Amino acid sequence: MVADSDSDDAVDFGWRVEGDIPGLPDEGQGTVKAQLAFNPAAQEFIDFIAETSSWESVGVHGIKRKTWQEGDPLDYSGYLRLRRKGSQFGGFAYAFASTGVINFRLQHSDEIAELVPDAHRLTTGHRRYRVSLQIRDERTLKQALALAELAYDAT
Repeated sequence: MVADSDSDDAVDFGWRVEGDIPGLPDEGQGTVKAQLAFNPAAQEFIDFIAETSSWESVGVHGIKRKTWQEGDPLDYSGYLRLRRKGSQFGGFAYAFASTGVINFRLQHSDEIAELVPDAHRLTTGHRRYRVSLQIRDERTLKQALALAELAYDAT
């Protein structure tokens, strides 16, 4: 749950997340909550993670940095990787908590443009991840969930 920080007289850090973010491992909770302080659509982002992580065999992960060694924790400061366990593919979506931007493992098409009018085509980065959407409100949350379902089904 996200609470308005105006009720916090001590310091205003934007939004404050109360309780755990569903589907997110314990090791990433603090880092992601800190990032969500800068996201005006923090609750919708949390709803996206909660919904997609409830799908069959989906895990939410941090990433292994180049210096990662066995036993090191994953890094949750950049983005979250949503991955279907057992899939031979990478994640079906990469989610940036501070901005609410989600990059999906999809190719942009007329069908996607019609289904999700707020999605846009990425021209840089990995060629398999060409659809991006920023969650800003309930409407874009619904669009993000529709894209996530397409990407999930494709992996």
